[in-house]
Amino acid sequence: MVWASGGAATDECPKSLMTPESLEWVEKFFTWKFGGSAEGFTELPARDADAFLTLEKEWRAGLSDGQ
Repeated sequence: MVWASGGAATDECPKSLMTPESLEWVEKFFTWKFGGSAEGFTELPARDADAFLTLEKEWRAGLSDGQ
């Protein structure tokens, strides 16, 4: 095992598992979350809203785990 956190683990470097598309979602999420976007959550396209909900859930889980 190379990396483990919470309920996830991998035997590969997690950075190598990041695709350009997944990195784009994370960048969009943080831009939206910390005020770089004027769009409210209800104005987001459904795909963005779904991705942001998933990222928000993981963000909060990481905070509660002390990460």
